[in-house]
Amino acid sequence: MPALTVAGAWSLALAAAVVLIPAQPLIGCVAMVLALPAAALALSVRPAVIAFALAAALLGVGRAELPAPDTQAPARALSVAGQTAVVSGHVSDDSRAVGGGGEVLIEPDAVLVGGQPVRDIGNLVVRWRGPATAAYGDGVRAIGKLTLPRDMPSFDRRAYLAQKQTYLELDATSFDDRPGGTGLLRLASTIRGWYSSALDHALPAPHAAVLLGVVLGIRQGIPPDLQSALVATGLVHLLVLSGLKVAVFARIVQGALRPLLQQHAMWPALALIGMYALVGGATPAAVRASVMGGLAIAGAAFGRPSHVWNSFAVTGAGMLAWKPELAWDVGFQLSFAGTAAIVLLTPGIERRVRWLPHVLREPFAVTCAAQVGTLPMMASDFHLVSPVGPIANAVVLPVLPALVAGGILLGPLSWLPEVARIAALPLAGLLGYLEQCAFVLARLPAGAFAIPRFPAWAGLAYYSSLGPLIAGAHVRGRSRSAALVSAVVAPALIASGALAMWAHEAPRASVLAVGNGQAVLIQGPRGSILIDAGPSPARLNDELGQLVPPWQRLLEGLVITAPTQGHTGGFAGFDRAVGTLLLPDVQFPGSAWRTAALAAAARGARVLRMRAGAVIGLAGFRLEVLAPEPGAPGEEIGAAYMGLRIVAPSGRSFCDLSDLDAQAQAIAAARLRGSCTYLLLPLGGKTAPSADLMAATGRGAGLLASLESGRLVLGLPPTVRRTDQEGTITVAM
Repeated sequence: MPALTVAGAWSLALAAAVVLIPAQPLIGCVAMVLALPAAALALSVRPAVIAFALAAALLGVGRAELPAPDTQAPARALSVAGQTAVVSGHVSDDSRAVGGGGEVLIEPDAVLVGGQPVRDIGNLVVRWRGPATAAYGDGVRAIGKLTLPRDMPSFDRRAYLAQKQTYLELDATSFDDRPGGTGLLRLASTIRGWYSSALDHALPAPHAAVLLGVVLGIRQGIPPDLQSALVATGLVHLLVLSGLKVAVFARIVQGALRPLLQQHAMWPALALIGMYALVGGATPAAVRASVMGGLAIAGAAFGRPSHVWNSFAVTGAGMLAWKPELAWDVGFQLSFAGTAAIVLLTPGIERRVRWLPHVLREPFAVTCAAQVGTLPMMASDFHLVSPVGPIANAVVLPVLPALVAGGILLGPLSWLPEVARIAALPLAGLLGYLEQCAFVLARLPAGAFAIPRFPAWAGLAYYSSLGPLIAGAHVRGRSRSAALVSAVVAPALIASGALAMWAHEAPRASVLAVGNGQAVLIQGPRGSILIDAGPSPARLNDELGQLVPPWQRLLEGLVITAPTQGHTGGFAGFDRAVGTLLLPDVQFPGSAWRTAALAAAARGARVLRMRAGAVIGLAGFRLEVLAPEPGAPGEEIGAAYMGLRIVAPSGRSFCDLSDLDAQAQAIAAARLRGSCTYLLLPLGGKTAPSADLMAATGRGAGLLASLESGRLVLGLPPTVRRTDQEGTITVAM
């Protein structure tokens, strides 16, 4: 208990400081100073472990905040964004396949921009096209354009990378990877390359790539359809260096060394397990599994009983002490949450499925436990939950030890190529079985559920219920009743608080990710205004369902700025009530916009025709109409569409002039009564705003682009935010 309590206090405090109060060196200094008096309390406080846990928590806060981060690194990185650079450095994580190429995180040793060295701009994400791969510890030399990191729908990737001191990406036109590092890193890289080559010669594709992932956790060369099937069935964890694989490797090593070295086999075994983790890329899951496995072997060798929770807590504390930013790492979170859930829940689940054959019962229970423990993380990070996961793992996990053991032994057999090919035949059969299980189960109805967004409060509510339920299963009497009541009350309070905060959120504007078109939602304390609907009713409904509170069925305002499919297609089947409908005071061609307007009017909407110079108040915002001009030709594209400036009570403004042609933009710019805090770019940024418009909106305007894909027009700054990279973009008003 003392080790568990102290290590747990250190880890929880350190992780909380990293997530909740990052980059606060003053707090870290105060925590370090207070740690010694806290430890001294052990002289008077009993049990003394309480004082030591408090001291460990304070030291954890100090480790999270010190040394102070370089606060100028993001600014230096932004200053060179958009320029061509020559970068050399070493890989700090294995590469992953992305869009016909790869992506890898490197720690740069030298960066040249315009022939001049640039220092202290943080780590870099390097992206390239082609078959090249890079592994942990390799050296890299790349040439390309520096850009701000691409964001992802429903995931703030820039904030995530910033926790790893990464503020730029390099789109490489030239990429050269070479085995790098010194000592153990170079040896691990050499072994990895040799083993990959051995599998390629012994097995056909894609079996060789799958076996490489199963044995070493390296995912490269796996066909996209197979990878999608593995993800949909919850089998993708087989391509991660997990505790089960480390256990199989440890048994092989001990079985080979113990007859030769007897009681001296421990240290060589520990060294080989550590090298196994390095060869596998030293991912958080690999490090966690190898350290816990090493502690178990060392404890057995010294005659000391190993306690899984002590090993678990000490390993987590050590990893966070080594790299505090691991608190943000998805692999670290999944590895520890999944392991804890397996230890806690597997026995109870096994008791309830005794009717299953033993060979299926344990993997089924283990997978159910892991899914229960990691469900919020899977939903928020991977946007997918797989109900068939326990079934898939139950039928596949029994063959995993044979795959790992056979795959490891296939390496030495590669010295005898013909023998290796013969030995690989049963492995090819097992790999074919794994792949076909993934393909078949992925096609089952409701085999996987996509979850576009999973808010943080939902995860907190989930764990606030799961924790008391687990505790209640291990106690009796009043304690059990209290735990069960807590399992209901705690998530209800969290959900109620989240809904209350949702109802009283500050004014904001959201450029919705609706595909090849545009839709903007303006939300304030007095209601919401929807500007256009995008091309798809389904995507519009999905976005509104996630942003508009469920009790708010009335839109205070609805604006149709243009008659095209990209503006009005989403109105098909639109069933929300509307208070006021704004239309340009021109005669548009087409019927889609007219059908949407008639449907809104039939539900009681007040219809207003607007022209340049009009001002109206809606939902607490001031809407300034900048276009169309009186008499503008409605049949001419971009000449008579509506342009707006929406001003919030705070003074921030959102300008939507994206539908106007260059001449109409210039006329609208002359009508602007102030600058624009945010500007929606014409045609999703595929054409440049007019010079008059850019001058009138102000140089500090945040530029937003609503598009499905494609390149932005040349000349736009790298700070443009794009819906095809970030999903829906929400800004404060």
